[in-house]
Amino acid sequence: MADNIDLYEILGVSREAGADELKRAYRKLARQYHPDVSEAADADERFKEINLAYEVLSDPDKRRQYDQFGTTGGAAQGGDPFGGGMGFGNISDIFEYFFGGGFSPGQSGRNREYQPGENLHRSIHLKLEDCLEDYSTELKVQRRETCEACGGSRAEPGSQPETCQTCGGQGVVLQVRDTLLGRMQSTSTCPHCQGMGYTISTPCKSCRGSGFKERERKIEVTVPAGIDDGNVLRIGGQGHSGRGGGPAGDLLVSITVEPHASFQRRGADLYVELPVHYADLVLGTTVTVETLYGEEQLRIPAGTQSHHVFQMRGMGLPRCQRSGKGELHVRAILSVPRRLNKQQRELLNQLREQDIKADKKAGGILYRLLNRK
Repeated sequence: MADNIDLYEILGVSREAGADELKRAYRKLARQYHPDVSEAADADERFKEINLAYEVLSDPDKRRQYDQFGTTGGAAQGGDPFGGGMGFGNISDIFEYFFGGGFSPGQSGRNREYQPGENLHRSIHLKLEDCLEDYSTELKVQRRETCEACGGSRAEPGSQPETCQTCGGQGVVLQVRDTLLGRMQSTSTCPHCQGMGYTISTPCKSCRGSGFKERERKIEVTVPAGIDDGNVLRIGGQGHSGRGGGPAGDLLVSITVEPHASFQRRGADLYVELPVHYADLVLGTTVTVETLYGEEQLRIPAGTQSHHVFQMRGMGLPRCQRSGKGELHVRAILSVPRRLNKQQRELLNQLREQDIKADKKAGGILYRLLNRK
């Protein structure tokens, strides 16, 4: 990720964006760059950036703290213009600032190594019919788990880490710079031990000194009834293992619900158009309506106008993690026949003539329109 990181720019929103706008932008980008969907070479990195940006900006306290220092490039607002401000150089700096993981020279190597595990990301594709009830499925995931042989220490059992000779076990090294304001001192992560304060001369053979082993796990996931497209399920502790006693990450499951051929969805409510014959609208009838639950009968009163909407209660989707179901909104649409035989034409002409005579007698608009000069 490049320097001059701007979390608002990552999501493509302004600094005045509200919670709803942030959520819409996040959902759109998360779908576009999800590693299971996107073919972009940088999809994984972009997806991490998008999740981080939303996690910070959707939290009022974290967002307020981030806004205090402006964008992440260079020195922070009000900071030292020669490099002593609270600027961030890359994505890990922001993680460290907002979520911990930094350290001071007096901390132990174990505390410096403390790091929560990364989240895992998977997706589930559903049909609209799958949302009628709780949907259970099994996901296979590749997780980084703490090496059983070394317990995550990265050292071969029986051996001991050695104090770093470069930083003396502090994990940081002192740097002195001459600036226009005089000589300034700063500390940076030790390049030899990467901030751990110790080195490992005999790495664990089982995990090759990484402290982790890749393992495939099967995780049972239950998707609640009524789930909507774009929702994300968080399954705690099923992500990658943490380091140095840090907690495991979570499994984030993105839900995609395929569009239905007949029904339109708005939350728990469903919408469908029903073609109805002219005579049925005029005289009234009972029609059969296909719902997600099977066939249901709907009464069409005499004199119903085209595009009238009927509500069928309880024929929508379950309200996710709430009681009750939505409604099925049925729009009656006049069905006009494309072809008529001679008898049908004669009957319709007779009906039209009778309607015109009745309208003329009543001084109606139909007669006036047909006889307008």
